[in-house]
Amino acid sequence: MRKVQGEQQSMSLKKNLVGLSAGAVLASERLLRGGRVEFTPDRVKSVLILEYMLPLGCCVHLTPLYEAIKRSRPEVTITVATRGLGAMLLRHHRFVDSLIETPDPLTETFAAARALRAKLAERSIRPDCTFTGLSDQRTRIALMGLLAGTGWRGGYTQAPQLYQQPLERRMDLSLIDNNLRLAGILGCSEEHLEPRVFFSPADVSAMGELVKGANPEGKPLVVMVTQNSGGQSTGWHNDRFAAVICHAHEVLGCAIVYVGTAADSAAVEQLRQDAGGIGISLTGKTSVTELAALLAMSDAAVSLDTGTMHVGRAVGVPMVVIGPSWQKPLEWLPLGLPQTRILRGADRPDVPKNYKLDEVQAQDVIEALTDLLKKYPPDAARRAERTERNTSEIVHRG
Repeated sequence: MRKVQGEQQSMSLKKNLVGLSAGAVLASERLLRGGRVEFTPDRVKSVLILEYMLPLGCCVHLTPLYEAIKRSRPEVTITVATRGLGAMLLRHHRFVDSLIETPDPLTETFAAARALRAKLAERSIRPDCTFTGLSDQRTRIALMGLLAGTGWRGGYTQAPQLYQQPLERRMDLSLIDNNLRLAGILGCSEEHLEPRVFFSPADVSAMGELVKGANPEGKPLVVMVTQNSGGQSTGWHNDRFAAVICHAHEVLGCAIVYVGTAADSAAVEQLRQDAGGIGISLTGKTSVTELAALLAMSDAAVSLDTGTMHVGRAVGVPMVVIGPSWQKPLEWLPLGLPQTRILRGADRPDVPKNYKLDEVQAQDVIEALTDLLKKYPPDAARRAERTERNTSEIVHRG
């Protein structure tokens, strides 16, 4: 009976945390845990990372953190709590030790915390600290970490009073390099690392069959990423895309495939028709890790600044990226990579009505793609190296 009453009192106390001040929350936490939570980075053996903001780019740009921790402190185990697309992306990740799927803490904070606690206990995982990256600085995500009772907290948050080691965003750093500052909390190197996305041998096999069907003659394969996520003005003119596709196929001798979600199918088919029926649409036919495998097995990609571009960056495929002029390139774009050409207009503070990356002309992309294929000529050995580098036998259960 006392045990049941204690559990009921604990749950009631947790529910009341939402309405309390930060000081009262921390006092309640000390009561729940029987003492003050100490900041002890040198003693950390187990790290929990909360990743719930799921634009694909956000997930990809957090992956360098896992590798940075493992490089400097290989004895530390890394658990990532996430959902949906985040779990799909990390299913085969080599630098993650455990993957936990929960409800969304932004809508079901207490249910998410309960699920996290239960799965941590089931797997006998006792994190010494909990981190949130730059994209996950939401108060409810921080609260989830507190409620799950997972050690001291560090990273980016809108409620720094709830963290033993909060960080503030540095505007002179990219999203990736801001996330790598979390490694510094543990005394690990903050040196820049590129993102990594891993896929399984089954993904490679499945994409190999798709590539054979789409490119039976074995021509140089170029992936076209022509649709954005819909949340931002990063689309390009169909007639300009069509001109690039025709040149790549008819002059450069490339086979063309289009990728995207099932929701992109109609728009991609319209573009394919505008380009004279050139290419094969694979929209809606790939998971996120299959998409990564397909990109690694291709010779080049032409992409808008959207989630698939970040996956292409992570597997190292040569790319021409068509970026918006209204967004600072430092935050998201793959700057300084020799295998990437970024085309965008001069910086501007606004997004004009009906804006479609107007400053970038078809000839700009044609010239960039031609140069890219000269410097990185289609080669089976390069494709095999990218594929092998990013293939993983690991399969994380959620």
